[in-house]
Amino acid sequence: MSPLLNSVVVACGLSGICWAARCTTVPEPRVLAEYENYVAAAERAMSSRFDSGELAWAPDYASKEAAAQLASGKLVRWNISDAALNRRIAGQNGTIIHWVGAIRIRGASLTDLRSVLEHYDGYERIYQPMVFECRAKRDGSGPDAGYDVTLGLHNTFRVASLFPQHYAFRVKARVGYSSANVPNASVLRVHLAASEIRESDSGVPGRTDFLEPYHDHGVMWALNAYWRARTRGTDLYLEFETITLARSVQAFACKIGFFPVPRSIVSAAMDSLPADSVAVILEGTRAECERRGLRSPLSVSGQ
Repeated sequence: MSPLLNSVVVACGLSGICWAARCTTVPEPRVLAEYENYVAAAERAMSSRFDSGELAWAPDYASKEAAAQLASGKLVRWNISDAALNRRIAGQNGTIIHWVGAIRIRGASLTDLRSVLEHYDGYERIYQPMVFECRAKRDGSGPDAGYDVTLGLHNTFRVASLFPQHYAFRVKARVGYSSANVPNASVLRVHLAASEIRESDSGVPGRTDFLEPYHDHGVMWALNAYWRARTRGTDLYLEFETITLARSVQAFACKIGFFPVPRSIVSAAMDSLPADSVAVILEGTRAECERRGLRSPLSVSGQ
C-alpha cells in the first residue's frame, strides 16, 4: 500500500468509517445457486465425517498438532473452503467461506449442551459481543422441535490491527435439533439455516438502517451453521461449522475519492470474521456449560 493511500485508509479509520466496507454490491443468481449446491453436498458428507472420528476435517499434515491442542483444552479451527470452487465463481461476484472448529467440554452432558443452546434469551451474554440480541419462538413439541430465531449479529474487523470496521446484521433463521444413539456414544446435531439476512448500512448494533437483502455490502449473503456433539466418557466433543456466501474479493472495486481501496483489506476481513465467529461460539458454549456445572453439580435441563 502506498504511503498516500495508507494515509487515506488511516483517516477513514480515525473517523470511525472505512468506506472499503461500505461499497454496496449485488450477487448474481448463478452464485446463489452455486452456494445452495455446495451446502447440499457438504451436508451429505457431514454425518459420515463426524462419525469417522474427532477432527476428521483437519488436513493430514496438521492432524497430530490439532489433536494435541484439543487434548490440552484448546480450541481448534480450520478453513476448509474449496479454493478451486472459489476461483471458478469469483467472476460471478461470489465466495463461499467454510470454517469448522472443535473444542472439548469437561464434565458436561448433551443435556447440558442442549440447555445452553436453547437458552436463546441468554445469547446476548453467552456470545457477546457477537450476538447483541436474540428472540426465539418454539415451533412444535418433543425432542426434535425446532425454533424460529431472530439474531442481531455484530462483528468488528480492525484495519492494520488499529482501526475498526463494524458490521451488524439481523438474521432470521430456522433452527432444528436432532439426537441419536450411536455405538458407545450419544450424539446431538443442530442446524441453523438463515432465511433472511439484513445488513445495517452503518454497522452499528441496534440501528434499523437495514439495506435490502442481496443489495448490501456483500459481507454475508447466506448462512448455514451446524453444531455437532458426542459424549466422550464424562466429557463432550463439540464441533461448530459455518458455511457463508460473500462477495468476491476478485470482483471488488471501490474507491475513496480517486484512490482505489486495496482488495487485501476486504480479503483480510473475509478471513478474520468467520474464524472469530467460530471461536466465539465454541468458547462461549464451553464457558456457559462450565458455569452451570459450577453453579450446580446436578446438570438440570433448562437452567
